[in-house]
Amino acid sequence: MLALPVAFAGLPLYIHAPDFYTQHLGLGLGAMGVILLAVRLFDAVQDPVIGYLSDRYPAYRNHILMSGVVLLTLGLFALFFGPQFAVATSVWFAASMILATTGFSVVVINLNMIGGFWSADKNQRTRIAGWRESFTLFGLLIASILPSVLLMSTDAAQALKGLFFVYFALMIVAWILFLQFLKRADLTHLNQAKTAIGNPFFQILQDKQRLFFLTYLLTQIAASLPAVLIIFFVRDYLHAESYTGLFLFLYFVSGAALMQLWFVLSKWLDKYRAWLISMLLSVAVFIWVILLTPGDVVSYGIICMLSGFALGADLALPASIIADRINARKAESRATQYYGVMAFIPKLALAIASGCAFLMLDSVGFLVAATNTESAMQTLLMLYSLAPCIIKFLAAICLWILIKTQGENNEAIQYGSIQNGSI
Repeated sequence: MLALPVAFAGLPLYIHAPDFYTQHLGLGLGAMGVILLAVRLFDAVQDPVIGYLSDRYPAYRNHILMSGVVLLTLGLFALFFGPQFAVATSVWFAASMILATTGFSVVVINLNMIGGFWSADKNQRTRIAGWRESFTLFGLLIASILPSVLLMSTDAAQALKGLFFVYFALMIVAWILFLQFLKRADLTHLNQAKTAIGNPFFQILQDKQRLFFLTYLLTQIAASLPAVLIIFFVRDYLHAESYTGLFLFLYFVSGAALMQLWFVLSKWLDKYRAWLISMLLSVAVFIWVILLTPGDVVSYGIICMLSGFALGADLALPASIIADRINARKAESRATQYYGVMAFIPKLALAIASGCAFLMLDSVGFLVAATNTESAMQTLLMLYSLAPCIIKFLAAICLWILIKTQGENNEAIQYGSIQNGSI
C-alpha cells in the first residue's frame, strides 16, 4: 500500500511539475534541462549512500523510512505551492526537487529491500514484487487521470495543489497501514546488525552483476525518454492535449491487467526469459509511433495500451531477479546497497534522458506549447519513438547474453564456484 502514494507522487514530480514550471512560470527549456540533469545526477549518486546507511543502521530502518516520507512530503509541498519568498524560480525548483527526490529514494530503496527479503522463496519474491508494483500502477493510474479531471474545473496551479492534498491523504492512510504491517510481520532477520558492510558501491558494480546492471540501465533509459517527452509529444505533435490523461490511463491499466501474467510466465520459463519477451514486445509495439501523424489519436491510444502490456515485467521482474542474485552470492548483509544501485540506475537514466532530450530540443529551437518548425517536430518524434526502441533492443541483446552466461539455471552454480574459489 505504501507504494501507491509514492508512485502517485512520482508522476507529477517527474512529468507535470517540469512542464508547469516551463509553461506557466517562465523557466526556459534549456535551463530546465540543465537543472533536471544536475538534480537527477545528484539524486542518483545519493542512492548508494542511502543504501549503505540503511544497511549500516538496520535497527533504525523504520525511522529512516519515516524520514523519507517527511522529505518527500515537504519537497512536494514546496514544489506544488512555490515559488515563495521572492526566491528565484530556478533555485526554488531545484531545491524542491532535491528534497522530494531524496525522500522518494529513501522510501523506495527500503521498501524494495523489505519486499525482496521478506520471504526466502524466489517465486514468492516475484509474487510480492508483483503485488507491490500493482499498487504502484494503481498510484500511477490515479495520478495519470486526476490532473485532467482537476483541470476541468480549475487552472494548472490549483490542480497541482489538489494533487498534493490527494497525495497527502493517501500517504497518511498508507503509513498507518504500514505501521500495522511492521507490528505483525517478522522482519527480525532484516533488522539485525550487519558486520559484512565492507564492499563499497563500486565493488558491487565490479562483480558478476555488471551485465545485469547494464541491461537494467538500458531499459530505464529507453523508458525514460518517452516519460519525459510524452506531454510535449501529445500536446505539440499529436495536438491532443486533452487526451493526455486517457493515454496514460490506457498505458498503466493495461500494465496492471497483465501484471500476474508475467508472474505466471516467469514460473513457466524463468524470470530472465519472461523479461526478454517483454522487451521484444515493447519494441515491436512502440516502433509504430514513428509512423503517426498529427491527429492520430486512436492509433496512439492503441499503441499505449499494447505497449503497457510489457510494463508489469519491467516493474516486477528486475527487483525479484536482483534478490535472487544477492541470495545466490550470499550478500544479504549488503542487500539494501544493491537496492540502492537499483534505485540509482533509473535516476541516472532519467537524468541522461531528460538532460539530453531537453538540450537537443532547445538546440533545434523547439518551443513549448507553440508553433514549431518541421525540423523541431521531427527531432521530437525521433527522440520520443525511434531512440527508445533502439536502446531497448540493445538491452534485449545484453539480457540474452546474460541468460547464456549467468542466467537463472546456472547463476547459483557460478556463485557457489566463486565462493569455493574455483572461478
